[in-house]
Amino acid sequence: MTTISCKAQIYPLNTSTLDVPNGSYIKDINNELDQYIGLWKANWQGKTIYLDLKKVKKKYSHLDGANIYMDEIFGERKIINANGIVEIDRISNFDNENAEFRGVTKSLLSSQYVTITFFPKNMCNKMASLDIKFLNPEKTQMQMKFRYVPSLLNENCQYANLIKSGGDLPINFPKEDIIFIKQ
Repeated sequence: MTTISCKAQIYPLNTSTLDVPNGSYIKDINNELDQYIGLWKANWQGKTIYLDLKKVKKKYSHLDGANIYMDEIFGERKIINANGIVEIDRISNFDNENAEFRGVTKSLLSSQYVTITFFPKNMCNKMASLDIKFLNPEKTQMQMKFRYVPSLLNENCQYANLIKSGGDLPINFPKEDIIFIKQ
């Protein structure tokens, strides 16, 4: 009787997905992503924003049919207005497959920053880069900068005419620099 045991090959973060064989796992071996994990809070225009960031093992499929797994940061938000009314709550039903926030990657802004990509739901396929950096050695405060990413407009979106006429999307999230505090 012969037993064959196969284990997926494990690679460290920042390994290109093009450089690994089918079934590989790009893993957070050194816990580099752990500093981002947790509930973060900020205040903006009288509102309280919560950002819940988690480390998720995500499966990706290549066009050639190969599958790889990768540790990533996924996040969801909750926004409460000054009157205590919840305007958005995606944290209560955290989506481990299609979260609004995904990353962490190197930032094009500066080597001081990393980027989390923001895919707001129902916003015409528009997305933004959130460039973040820690403000203290304990990594309990992070500054976030919002930048739209050029993308194709979904012509069938409810906001398509607004965007075509030069208007801005009604994304309930700060478009100016903001500081989040780890809770």
